[in-house]
Amino acid sequence: MFSEADRYFAILLAVQIAVLIVLGVQSWMRHRTARARARRDYMEIAHVARLALASEITASVAHKVTQPLSSILADIETAQLILSRKEPDLAAVRDILADVRKEDLRANRFVESMRLPLRKHELHLERVDVNALTAEVLSIVLPDAMRRKVAVQSTLEPGLPRIPADRLHLQQVLLNLVDNALDAMDDSPARSRHLLVSTEAQDDDNVRITVLDNGPGIDPTHMERLFDSFFTTKSDRLGLGLSMARAIVHMHGGDLWAENRPSGGAAFIFTIPISQKTEPALPRPRAVTT
Repeated sequence: MFSEADRYFAILLAVQIAVLIVLGVQSWMRHRTARARARRDYMEIAHVARLALASEITASVAHKVTQPLSSILADIETAQLILSRKEPDLAAVRDILADVRKEDLRANRFVESMRLPLRKHELHLERVDVNALTAEVLSIVLPDAMRRKVAVQSTLEPGLPRIPADRLHLQQVLLNLVDNALDAMDDSPARSRHLLVSTEAQDDDNVRITVLDNGPGIDPTHMERLFDSFFTTKSDRLGLGLSMARAIVHMHGGDLWAENRPSGGAAFIFTIPISQKTEPALPRPRAVTT
């Protein structure tokens, strides 16, 4: 038979086991609740990020498409006035229709480029002429630059090798950088608003594209966060453009960075390798751009 001490010990042991079971169940329930809460938080953050991205793209499209749509409307009204005459000038109407087509294509290019971040889009590499792509981007932004009284220049090194790149993605990067440069000069005196885009062979392995502006430059306290998602100094933007641009460049095996120019303004520079790479390029020594 069990002694009184044995019975006491058995009861104490049973109580301890029961306490451990209760504590274990409570711990498991807390962990399960914490995991469920974390999952909900993650889904909410992801949802907010998707909404923010959609909002950023919508704002950019609205901003950029308004100008060509306004031009198209003005052209159509002018054509209607010409056609209402007894002897309409058909040559002038043909010129107007050519302008309408040009503005329509410009709007379509913007819409197509802004749709890229919403796609799960693998790179479709082709051999891209960087100079031709740069000239095309500048022709797209030229009406906006003229409206902002910004003088646009380009220095394109002849004979650059074609680079393996996704044309639409690379166009999106350059459009974003040029658009930021135009925004940066909004508060500068009109006579000092100059945008320069240059291309050159950085070395035997890379092509380098540089976008220079004469704006106020980059606040040194913002430099480290400049390419972070959702970081922006603009009240009407959400800060996704530069982070997406750097991600695209890294997908091509290149690098993207920013500098303040000693003469004033900012420089955004990115490189794309001449031969395809599967890993992002390591940061290279950077000379300060004048």
